[in-house]
Amino acid sequence: MLRRVEEPVEIKEAIKNLSRLLSTKGKDLSKGVLVFNKLPQYLWSSWGNDLKNLGITWQEFLKIISKNSNLIVKWAVNDEISWDELIKRFEELVVSQRGVESKKGFITLDKFISD
Repeated sequence: MLRRVEEPVEIKEAIKNLSRLLSTKGKDLSKGVLVFNKLPQYLWSSWGNDLKNLGITWQEFLKIISKNSNLIVKWAVNDEISWDELIKRFEELVVSQRGVESKKGFITLDKFISD
């Protein structure tokens, strides 16, 4: 399990404001949620070492977040899910993407399959 991360209210507000601006211009909201990668950087600053131990690089993590930017829209723009729900879903995505939990702790999916 990844460590608990406090909700970054200022990042949420920045995403919400940018999304409002993009929506008035007819742009896709999911494009604005990753502006400057602030949320992924924030999460990586807390989870990076644990994710590296799972064999997940910054690029892979960013790809997972990018592919699921709709969750960020639900959290930051539409207030459909809580911060805790967003984090829980990202954690599930990371685990399903690269690893499974074992009695010994986390192991990579590749190692699990080869054992």
